[in-house]
Amino acid sequence: MIKYLTIGVKGISIKPTHAFTGSTIRGVFGRGLRQATCPYVDASCENCRYFDKCIYAEFFENVSKSPKFILDIDFNSHSFDFQILLFDHATSYLPHVIIAIENMCQIGFGMPRQKFEFKNLTINDTTISPQESINSSDHTLVFSPSFPSGNYKITALTTIRIKQKNGYVRSKLDFRSFIRQIAMRFGELTDTNMDKFEVKFDKFEQNFKFYDLERYSNRQRTKMQFGGIMGDMRVYGLDERSARLLELATLINVGKSTTFGLGKMKVERI
Repeated sequence: MIKYLTIGVKGISIKPTHAFTGSTIRGVFGRGLRQATCPYVDASCENCRYFDKCIYAEFFENVSKSPKFILDIDFNSHSFDFQILLFDHATSYLPHVIIAIENMCQIGFGMPRQKFEFKNLTINDTTISPQESINSSDHTLVFSPSFPSGNYKITALTTIRIKQKNGYVRSKLDFRSFIRQIAMRFGELTDTNMDKFEVKFDKFEQNFKFYDLERYSNRQRTKMQFGGIMGDMRVYGLDERSARLLELATLINVGKSTTFGLGKMKVERI
């Protein structure tokens, strides 16, 4: 099981001009969060004496740890609406994240830094006022997967950018490695040591195509490849532990770049 909460921003007043909004939203969220938490906004994080206690540094600068948040976005959306999911101890950062979202409105999206407004702010799908006093402990939920052994269909809702055999998967996925990577991600998010286990199933089918994406990195001042696989897979006779990890992945996503909204999945019993 894992602690989490979801902050939703709905009814954003401007429209995106491209299919993938995750890179833009994450970049502006980073700037908004730094304004909300850092007393030295224009200084380098590298030698800051508060680095180990800084929320912004934990989410955006500490490359040795998996950030305990993800973006939830939709591909080909006609809106910049998004959700931010916080996990484990990061649920206590809820007030800072709400202030960061308010800052985002003034920073603006895109190259022209277009300022925006939004209609609704939600926590776990309940509308709140940004001005009200928020206690994260009142909103934190616990996700306990309960899928039994059986047959499942897994559909990629955003590109899955996952490494296997020293390279990014472009068509054929190793399902056992896929399940183990979900387990590793859960361990990173909850600071839990995951024991080795066997992934058992009777049959596996997959239908994936590589979907090319690019994003512009302001830090590196260059375009970066960001593609991954899209499609679906079916697994039959899957063992219970692996099935519950699949269910967990519908909450935490899987693979690289989940903080941009990648690795989002839907899992259905068949």
